[in-house]
Amino acid sequence: MYQSCPYQRPVWVTWLLFLVAAMALGCSTAPKPAPGIAIVMSDRSQAFVDVQREIAKRYKERIQNYYLDGNADITAVKKHVQASDISVVVAVGLPAAQMARELSGKHVVFCQVFNYENPSLVTPWMKGVAATPPVDDLFRTWKQLSPRLNRVGVITGGNLRDLMEEAQTAAKKHGLNLIHVEARSDKETLYAFKRISPKIEGLWMVPDNRVLSRAVIRDIMAYSVRQGDQMAVFSDQLLALGGLLSAETSAADIAEQILQRVRKIHKDSDVGVSGLTQTTIRINSVMAKRLNLKIPKSMRAMTHAP
Repeated sequence: MYQSCPYQRPVWVTWLLFLVAAMALGCSTAPKPAPGIAIVMSDRSQAFVDVQREIAKRYKERIQNYYLDGNADITAVKKHVQASDISVVVAVGLPAAQMARELSGKHVVFCQVFNYENPSLVTPWMKGVAATPPVDDLFRTWKQLSPRLNRVGVITGGNLRDLMEEAQTAAKKHGLNLIHVEARSDKETLYAFKRISPKIEGLWMVPDNRVLSRAVIRDIMAYSVRQGDQMAVFSDQLLALGGLLSAETSAADIAEQILQRVRKIHKDSDVGVSGLTQTTIRINSVMAKRLNLKIPKSMRAMTHAP
């Protein structure tokens, strides 16, 4: 009489299941990158330190700090960062970003780098956060303060395509005609400004140290005051030299945008440099009065008498 027997799994199926289980176990126990970030500072300037402190307030994982200033051996610092079990690096300032670009097997987020396009800092594993506040905020405030403002000039070095695209979009939105001139040195900047000054009513000064020096900034601002031109500057310290309004970044905003990129570092978008969200604007009440501009009530909290 035929008698059925229980199903017996072929040997090859048993070995296959064993292999799959072993692979799954191996994946689950594979070492993961150590949590934390390594912060590399180009120097200990206040703007950089403020960002570092704001990151520390918000980030509760391990932080390793490295500094390139003083007597620091950049090669030695790079070796330490490379050897660290931390896989995410935050580079603050251009020298730190340039060093971080030479690392291997790390994910990098850079900040406080104005001209990031020229040294090609953006790569699939290296992204950044903008060094300038939203241009839209500045142009909106400037136009509200000076409704008759129409033509605005800006002089920069080369390779600032992203910033200029943002600026042209913001200018058009707020009824401004933005005239962009590229220079190759600070002397050329001064010459360019005197050449375009009769064609503009205001100058937007950006922190491009490739084409600006302290002496040229003073000369441009002195000339601007004599001509009665309006000036939007990048630091409230320049208001004392005749700037009408200043637009600055916030260390808290920079830190928050950095950490947003850090939190999604392994699934980040293709956006090379993400923008900031906040602008600290101050208005020189003395210059506003001199230029016969009435400060709206909504802006009086921004006023500053240098």
